[in-house]
Amino acid sequence: MESAGNDRRDAALGSLAVLPDELLCAIVDLLEPTDIGRLACVSSVMYILCNEEPLWMSKYLSVGGHLEYKGSWKKTTLSRLSLCSGNSELEQKARHFDGFNSLFLYRRWYRCFTTLSNYSFDNGHVERKDDLSLDHFHSQYDGKGPVLLGKLAETWPARTKWAIQQLVHDYGEVTFRISQRSPKKIIMKLKDYVSYMELQHDEDPLYIFDDKFGETTPALLEDYRVPHLFQEDLFGVLDYEQRPAFRWLIIGPERSGASWHVDPGLTSAWNTLLCGRKRWALYPPGRVPGGVTVHVSDEDGDVDIETPTSLQWWLDIYPHLAEHEKPLECTQLPGETIFVPSGWWHCVLNLETTVAVTQNFVNQSNFEHVCLDMAPGHCHKGVCRAGLLAVPGKSIRDIENHPPGTMSAWNHNDMTRAEKRLKGSGSGRASNSANQCASFEFSDVHESLENQVFSYDIGFLSQFLEKEKDHYTSVWSPTNPIGQREAREWLRRLWVLKPELRGLIWKGACLAISVDKWYACLEEISACHSLPPPSEDEKLPVGTGSNPVFIVSDNVIKIYAEGGLGYSAHGLGTELEFYNLLRKVGSPLINHVPEIIASGFLVYEDGVYRTVPWDGKGMPDVLAKYYPLELSYTNSCFPLGLWSKQQFGMDSSTECSNKPIWPYMVTRKCKGDIFARVRDTLSKADLLNLASSLGVQMRNIHLLPLPHGEPLPKPEDNNVRDSDPPEWKQVISTLNGRRNNIKKHLANWGVLSQQF
Repeated sequence: MESAGNDRRDAALGSLAVLPDELLCAIVDLLEPTDIGRLACVSSVMYILCNEEPLWMSKYLSVGGHLEYKGSWKKTTLSRLSLCSGNSELEQKARHFDGFNSLFLYRRWYRCFTTLSNYSFDNGHVERKDDLSLDHFHSQYDGKGPVLLGKLAETWPARTKWAIQQLVHDYGEVTFRISQRSPKKIIMKLKDYVSYMELQHDEDPLYIFDDKFGETTPALLEDYRVPHLFQEDLFGVLDYEQRPAFRWLIIGPERSGASWHVDPGLTSAWNTLLCGRKRWALYPPGRVPGGVTVHVSDEDGDVDIETPTSLQWWLDIYPHLAEHEKPLECTQLPGETIFVPSGWWHCVLNLETTVAVTQNFVNQSNFEHVCLDMAPGHCHKGVCRAGLLAVPGKSIRDIENHPPGTMSAWNHNDMTRAEKRLKGSGSGRASNSANQCASFEFSDVHESLENQVFSYDIGFLSQFLEKEKDHYTSVWSPTNPIGQREAREWLRRLWVLKPELRGLIWKGACLAISVDKWYACLEEISACHSLPPPSEDEKLPVGTGSNPVFIVSDNVIKIYAEGGLGYSAHGLGTELEFYNLLRKVGSPLINHVPEIIASGFLVYEDGVYRTVPWDGKGMPDVLAKYYPLELSYTNSCFPLGLWSKQQFGMDSSTECSNKPIWPYMVTRKCKGDIFARVRDTLSKADLLNLASSLGVQMRNIHLLPLPHGEPLPKPEDNNVRDSDPPEWKQVISTLNGRRNNIKKHLANWGVLSQQF
């Protein structure tokens, strides 16, 4: 119990008095505003709990939208929800109750009203340099450790133009995005936000963290330039709309800040402060800060971090850390730029009102780490963020090849990976248990990790990739900076536009999309069919599709990988069946479909690739054990085609998805470019001609004969009959299902005709 003076509390709460105040506040936060209002009338203590500002701030953030702060979060929320009948009731004098004390509420109140103006200006542990040459930066700091840099922003117009009042004068009516742990988007006009900063007393104040400021206020981009040390950004080869968010305008009041995190995608960052002071705390990769928990999803590698606010961490966690557990620290002053390397944990606390600009980037130093973070799977993502805590009980291979680094003394073995939770080490005992993680059962896992060495070397980290995952088609984590399609496009563009970096790009592509495996497949297919060997320019797949596609000379080699063997085998079978039908009936569509040169299966056995030719007819031996069919049915038809697979009980869900067998097809390369790349350059006449041509080809598709020339069943045949041809049963069943769905909708709408 966190309360003293229990006379009023016990009487006011009755049976609920056994619950701590923290839990009661969490329960009240689950209620709707109208129910909170009713609950406030129950007793004096409930009145107190139901009028807490953090509660009403939470209620507003769950609604989101355009924010105009009314002086208190309760007034703001009720006004936003149109529940405020007038100001007189809301402006009543505050009520005072004796006999009720809450340590939990007091600590929250203290965080709301504490001042940081007297915080030390000490230099901390992060090195300060006036400026560095590019070579010195790369050799001493890039990918190795943080550094505070002066003089990089001395000539920026932002040094004078980005004072708060000047910004309000120039951009007061501009709407900016607000960063807050909220499921809803919050936006504010700058003048309204500055008014909020002056009025608020929040324990976790809102702050502007806008990645679109360059679009809404392009003039701000003219007030600064990327420092010469950080101008290499390999994401720059992507179009602006394709690349992930990379630059932010940051404005925040005293007590606001960014809680513990690792920058997205293991990118590096620079942050230049224009006014105010910021306090930084940093830990190297693999060292989870005390009081922080990392959740890693086994399904897709999604990483979620549970952390107290930056202010709460400094007040409640930091004082309890032993000296050897404390982070690197520094106070950033106006005009200084801090560099945060890839993978470093950092927490930022604004000591006064601050304005800053920051950008994330990918350069040669962190490129492989960014590619590793993109790869599907969860183990390597947990290792990159939580170190060896992510893999309890798993032996570390080849560890002798990776000498202990500077972080080896920061291995901790006080937590298992139970329930995919990776808790930061440290003796900090947060008094606010809402930010503490559930306890776990200890196990013998600690013994296996006690003497292990964590290294941020890419060779060490890549050991934890899940080799059984197909990196090209497996689901990627939603926390990846870009999606799979964009990543393939990114790597391909780098390969074409940065030929001097191809050695590095190849290593990254092997991590992200297993390009070495697909290139080995390509070489075997080319050799088998006497195709020219791939040139250096042709080593990476083209396009953004889910299957690896290579262009070698005038040939296109497509390897079917999406969905596993069952799904991809049906994909190839259907294409071969369709092409055979076009030739059989002499359809004009044949002139618009690439000529098929070869097709078959690539099999990997005993460390060797071999090809098995297949034209779509019959069942190849390599698949027969997965599809136990009577060969008499398959020798004269397309058993894996669209029309036949159901007839013979062949389903793409057949359990063979992880077999090292890949269907492939080789076709002639078509002339021209894909529509997505030329559509913005086409004239209206060109578009009309294209639409007309597509219309003709659609008609040609509909003119194709149905299997075996069987007539379509009459509409009144509601059920599949025994006399219906086997190949039609699936079609009839599908049409009947759609018809029944339409009837159901019409019946629900009340417009169902008796004649339907």
